[in-house]
Amino acid sequence: MARDITMTTELPARPEHVWRALTEPAALAEWLMPVEGFEPVPGRRFRLRAAPMPGWDGVVNCEVLEVDAPRRLSYKWQGSRMRTATVVTWTLTSLPDGRTRLHLHHDGFTGLAGSLLALMHRGGWRKFLTAQLPNHLARHPGHADIDSTP
Repeated sequence: MARDITMTTELPARPEHVWRALTEPAALAEWLMPVEGFEPVPGRRFRLRAAPMPGWDGVVNCEVLEVDAPRRLSYKWQGSRMRTATVVTWTLTSLPDGRTRLHLHHDGFTGLAGSLLALMHRGGWRKFLTAQLPNHLARHPGHADIDSTP
């Protein structure tokens, strides 16, 4: 049985700005997790790293599947303890008032273990989409570059 995660939020930023938050390594590190090797290019493998927790070493291995800037981004997502990869898909829709509707679909959670993983991921995605991403966008209004120097 699949336990897909679907969330939608409206953000007070244009799609190009939200796209940058989803695709620039410095931005991802600020609101999601530090990233190694990410480029929005199909086939590109990259790694996200978070603080380790009991039962998880904090590593998520990913591979870009689809890029349609600034409308759609999809990548494989496999935590180090996950038996199979899942897929994260972001869809951005421009709203008439200049805001962006951001839709997250994270699928591929199957079986009993998948139900538990989906539950854990759902809480994380909720925090990222309702607090961390909006806060990041508020700190970086417009199209200002994010400093990516170490």
